[in-house]
Amino acid sequence: MRQLLVECSDPGIVVSLAEEFENILRQVDFARAQQLQRELTDLAHELGTEVEQAWHGFRIEVPNDSGRPLSFGNREMVGENHVRQLVKYAAERGIGKFEMRDTLLLPQDGRAPETREQYVRDLADSIGYEYLDDMHLLARPTALPDAMAAHREQLVNEYVADVLRSHARDKEVGHRWVNEAVERLRKALEEVDTRAEAVMLYELTRLNPNQVDVEEQTRWAMLAVRLGKEIDKWLDAAEEPLDFVYQRFALVSLAWDECQGMGPARPILEKKLLALIEQAKEIYTADAVDALKLAFKDLHQSPLDRLRDLSELEEPDDEDED
Repeated sequence: MRQLLVECSDPGIVVSLAEEFENILRQVDFARAQQLQRELTDLAHELGTEVEQAWHGFRIEVPNDSGRPLSFGNREMVGENHVRQLVKYAAERGIGKFEMRDTLLLPQDGRAPETREQYVRDLADSIGYEYLDDMHLLARPTALPDAMAAHREQLVNEYVADVLRSHARDKEVGHRWVNEAVERLRKALEEVDTRAEAVMLYELTRLNPNQVDVEEQTRWAMLAVRLGKEIDKWLDAAEEPLDFVYQRFALVSLAWDECQGMGPARPILEKKLLALIEQAKEIYTADAVDALKLAFKDLHQSPLDRLRDLSELEEPDDEDED
């Protein structure tokens, strides 16, 4: 996928506000983003024609191309040294500390100028990524706990490998041989699943969350949600080391995805998510709170509904077309 993006993309530059995502949610709403854009434009004008021309064409990046909002992007060829000069003076003048880097992603589309709705959507989409990045869970956020993965692998070796080896010598051929193998394999895997799940349920009850590291706590919490057992115990433990509301919201959202919003976990997760949105109202901007509400709505939508909402967001109004 990355190679495809590179081959289909144009080079460009992204200038990103160097702030923790928590600070973005607390301080930088869309109005503030527009204000920063104006301040940078005024500073570029003050620094001279070359800097002004280099900055011309930079837009609020939605969706962003830097890992988090707020970013400004330009896919045209510009004088990088002049943009660096602008970034340097912006920090000295107290406008903000910005980072500049190259991008190889696709040109920006959508409405110009950008809208608050786009910015809120970008915040909502960034919440989960930021949490996984913060907790170093991007590689395997919802894998089985290591001990449970090893145990089930051992069971597979004991119950499945022999079935396949013995069936290899069976007298049948063609589809009858395949069908019989599939049926025998299914029964063997059901036996593995029954035995593995019994151990998982036992360990969920037996273990003290404080005895495992943070990453493993998260994986035990996801397992608890899938099985519908000991949910509060493990989710509370996984939440405890998280400093910020958006991280806790992302954790519970991840758990929602693991159970597909069904089963015994659903009411527990809904209650937690709604409580976190209420907490956010005390500390986050209205845009950030709306982003959490949008993320909550996304959890209740099918992928088709989500695509429909995105297409409506990107389509210009009739008034704009006129």
